[in-house]
Amino acid sequence: MNVVISDAKYVAAQETRFKSKEKVGLSISGSDSGKVYNEDGSLAFLIKGKHISLSDAIWLKDGETEEPVLGMKKKLVSLHQTVFVVKPNEDVVGIVKIKLGLKKKISLFLGDSDDGDPTYTAEGGMRGKRFDVCDSNGDVVCKVEKDSLNMRNMLTDQDTYNITVPAGGDSAFFVLVCTIIDELFHDEE
Repeated sequence: MNVVISDAKYVAAQETRFKSKEKVGLSISGSDSGKVYNEDGSLAFLIKGKHISLSDAIWLKDGETEEPVLGMKKKLVSLHQTVFVVKPNEDVVGIVKIKLGLKKKISLFLGDSDDGDPTYTAEGGMRGKRFDVCDSNGDVVCKVEKDSLNMRNMLTDQDTYNITVPAGGDSAFFVLVCTIIDELFHDEE
């Protein structure tokens, strides 16, 4: 796998694990925030967004420079829940869709079109926050697990996710996909 969606500097040289810590619920300002750490504990990304706005956008920012890397923007009117993955210049580089039915299906399309078969699908216990992102062959390309209920998460009012990105995978993209899926399921609650 060698996929560059955001920038080549975010492509994992080897299998890499991240820990994403996101605030649960909405703050008084209507913002959403979180931090994503590398295995060594250093800050990899910041998650910043506003929900009380017309754009309802969330941005993944570089942990060192705080420059936007990738963002998500919700499609306001859609038969299925749809989120666009955008670069800082607003170019659409991916689309995430949840199709409702007896079983929810999450499809991820690279590029600016959702025609045809998805590039990736997400499968697993979305509500339990354990899921795999699989390529079109069914091979797992990213694993996401929510940390079990623990006192630190309850006291700090945050969710913690462990995200494993394979060698050659775009870390920024897969971290943002985890955030998008979390956001789409929190919208339903």
